[in-house]
Amino acid sequence: MSIVKEIYNTTPKQIVDSLKRRLGGTEEGGLSPRETRMKLKRLKQELLKRFKRYNTNNLKDIDGNDFRTFIDSEIDHIDSAIEGYSPEELDRQRDLSVKFHWGHNHDFGDFSIKGRMGNRHINVFANFLSYFPITIESFEDKQVFDIGCWTGGTTLLLDSLGANVFAIEEVKKYSRMVEFLIKSFGLEESSTVRPLSLYSCNSDEFKNRFDIVSFPGVIYHLSDPVLALRILYNSLRADGIVLIESAGINVDDSLCKFEGPLFRLDRTRIIGGGKKENLNRGGWNWFLPSPSALSRMMKEAGFDHIQTNWDYRRGRLYGYGKKSTQVGICKAGLSVQDID
Repeated sequence: MSIVKEIYNTTPKQIVDSLKRRLGGTEEGGLSPRETRMKLKRLKQELLKRFKRYNTNNLKDIDGNDFRTFIDSEIDHIDSAIEGYSPEELDRQRDLSVKFHWGHNHDFGDFSIKGRMGNRHINVFANFLSYFPITIESFEDKQVFDIGCWTGGTTLLLDSLGANVFAIEEVKKYSRMVEFLIKSFGLEESSTVRPLSLYSCNSDEFKNRFDIVSFPGVIYHLSDPVLALRILYNSLRADGIVLIESAGINVDDSLCKFEGPLFRLDRTRIIGGGKKENLNRGGWNWFLPSPSALSRMMKEAGFDHIQTNWDYRRGRLYGYGKKSTQVGICKAGLSVQDID
């Protein structure tokens, strides 16, 4: 049924483009499909090799048993109070904000944890490096803004690339875990995390501060994506770039699909697993953009040199943009009027 639905929602041009990718010809950059797959494989191997340094053999000032005990104590722990949810609003909150779920796969050597996102942190960054004009060396000694870091998979990976990472995570229980990992691996001089919403980063503290914004798996969870993009645009220095990965819809028109959190709350069980009583349902999306819609939102926010790419294999949307110089944004109807 899902295959039929995918075909129904795909235009003839998109079907032809997909067949070209799978059956032959060259892709963007002059690489054949086989060469592209080999490039991706090499990138994933290199990224995973770097990520593997975060194991119990490289802990700083903490015993391996104590390290594991703390992590085990947090997994599946239910705590709504730390997030500030009142009893009256609790029923409408995201399962993954109430109950602790590990984000990405992590082999710590003495033990390993399977995350809800699997190896997506590795795969997404390999795609960034494959689709867009950046290399692993592009991150060295750069100031990187890591948005929505969950349990730290992206933060640690970016640190392994030589970046100075400032991560934010609005769920306080996850931010606390990332802080624990940073300290446990002795990364305090190169990485930091704060329990912040992206919308709270519209201040002088964040303006013109970063060279790169890492923004995977977040924009479709936001109620105001244009405002979010403007905040990120303002956080970048001149010639800084943003890297976006998102759920989306694969249509030619500039459209967004609206779901809203109630799309999940109205279902006790959802496709792909998860039950209300187990507090493990996925989703909680607001707007899922098409490639054209994402591109236009990025342009409205001020970005140029914009590129978007639809990942046919995973059904995900990728975006790249640059801040060449500071430009204004249309204030008519904008939710925050005093933003630069």
